[in-house]
Amino acid sequence: MSAIRYPLHYLREIWKRRYFWLALVKLDLDARYRRSFLGIGWSLLQPLAYTSVMCLVFYQIFEMDLREYAPYVFTGVAIWNFISYSVLEGCQSILAGEKYIRSYPAPLAMYSLRTTLSVGLHFLILLIFTILLSWFIRGFDNLTALPVLIPVLILLFFFSWAITTIFGIVNVYFPDTHHLAAILLQLVYYLTPVFYPKEMFAKRGLLVHILTTNPLGYVVELVRLPVLYGEVPSLHAFIVTLNTTIVLAFLAIALLAANERKIIFSL
Repeated sequence: MSAIRYPLHYLREIWKRRYFWLALVKLDLDARYRRSFLGIGWSLLQPLAYTSVMCLVFYQIFEMDLREYAPYVFTGVAIWNFISYSVLEGCQSILAGEKYIRSYPAPLAMYSLRTTLSVGLHFLILLIFTILLSWFIRGFDNLTALPVLIPVLILLFFFSWAITTIFGIVNVYFPDTHHLAAILLQLVYYLTPVFYPKEMFAKRGLLVHILTTNPLGYVVELVRLPVLYGEVPSLHAFIVTLNTTIVLAFLAIALLAANERKIIFSL
């Protein structure tokens, strides 16, 4: 079964097994929060704690009002967690499904989809909290821009699935991928406007060039602008994110097509 030669048939096979991979998503959530007092609330507590620390350290350095800086950082952290978890948990997505892959013939893409849905659920919780925080601090002036989040979330879903699939397959053959990805994410984090406004580097040529060409910065912008400022993101931000997603999706599909039948021998 090829994800490239028979795409519609492949998608139908995934949809036919929807109860199976939805059950796997539920299993992941149950395993993560079993015997936990806060349960899924931990997905909210970590960004809140991180935001508090960043605000205490940086809001005066960046000369931003705390009421403005706190939601700015929280939004950035929420999006960055979504990206980093897509990569790091994506590295384990195929390996985590090993026993099912060995015993149950099904499209390989289901296992990265499982991880994407789990990561996406946590992101939605953070996004809803961010919107509520924005309403509390700024009022309801972002209502007209919020509908733009619908295409944004659809785009981010495919973006996450592509990343999860790529790293999941690569990590099967190169087990150090997870560790290398963690180091790379740490480097890219400081080159993405998660906790600082990129405008503060307006007069620093090379750094500005890096910030304006980093596609992850546009991913952050697609969510932050409508939620915090009630602004529709620029067409350029959409195009950059869409092009990045298309490239990643083609790479993910190519890897699926090449490894669908043989990856079992490397598990």
